[in-house]
Amino acid sequence: MPTWWEHLVHVVTGRSRRHVDLPDLRHLPSRRVALERTHYVVNDPERHHRRRRLYVLRHETDRRSRRPVRVAVISNGRDVGYLPSRVAATVAPHLDTLGGAAVVNGAGPATDSIRLRVDLPTEAALADFAESRAQHEETSMTRITWQGLEAASTETCTVEFTVSGMTAVGVVDLGADRLDYRVVADEAGQFRTADLAIDGRTLSLSFSDGRWLVNGEHRGDLDGASEIDIQATPLTNTLPVRRLALAIGESADIETAWIAVPALTVVRDPQRYTRLDERQWLYESRDSDFRAVLTVDDEGLVLDYPGLFRSIG
Repeated sequence: MPTWWEHLVHVVTGRSRRHVDLPDLRHLPSRRVALERTHYVVNDPERHHRRRRLYVLRHETDRRSRRPVRVAVISNGRDVGYLPSRVAATVAPHLDTLGGAAVVNGAGPATDSIRLRVDLPTEAALADFAESRAQHEETSMTRITWQGLEAASTETCTVEFTVSGMTAVGVVDLGADRLDYRVVADEAGQFRTADLAIDGRTLSLSFSDGRWLVNGEHRGDLDGASEIDIQATPLTNTLPVRRLALAIGESADIETAWIAVPALTVVRDPQRYTRLDERQWLYESRDSDFRAVLTVDDEGLVLDYPGLFRSIG
């Protein structure tokens, strides 16, 4: 809390602090709310200020205290009051989503009153703004380039991670052929759809409620599989790595829909993944003796797949 003399300095000088780094709520639909616990001396400059003040709402958290939720209102670096308790209880969770503080307009006091007011966003508008901001901030996009060691290919892939899942769009230059693909997984990391194209031919796969559709037709032989595995790219290894989220030392057996490239044929393929440490996973084919230790990044994207792929950017 500011000392008494810090309050006095602000009152006398009217020094203002800028809050350009805080979410700005001033454009949202609002209603006027009178503050509680306002102080005449501290708030006197606010009462006589004709221009609209920039106020900051700040959720004061103290887990050791049993007091009601408090949202302080700050002007020029000093507390000028608090939102009423019932209002604070609805506003505080949204402020937490926004990082604990946000900017609003001050509305000055009502006639013959020393209680300052703020133009507080409506609950619906504030909730929508906080949710939209959270989704935007939780979106990340990664661009990665792989070199194929066995097939002498070069691949560029853009992967977008959002709260609703993962979308990967890639192009694999195979020399004589070019593979374009798009792979989508849901928020739980579960594969949902894939579209591939090569040399004028296309392949579409979708997985829902345990059923696989290939080019729109049900493939019963694939039911029970949970992932896809595209031969020409290490991107699809990311799907089980992220979805399984194994602890170090744990293993999991999975079934995949394995896609041959350039043929674009689809067969069922049993596999096993074992997490060796934070960044390394052992991949094993369960119907052959093939195995490889994959090195991945923080997002689960493959950095090194010995003998087959390596990241080059």
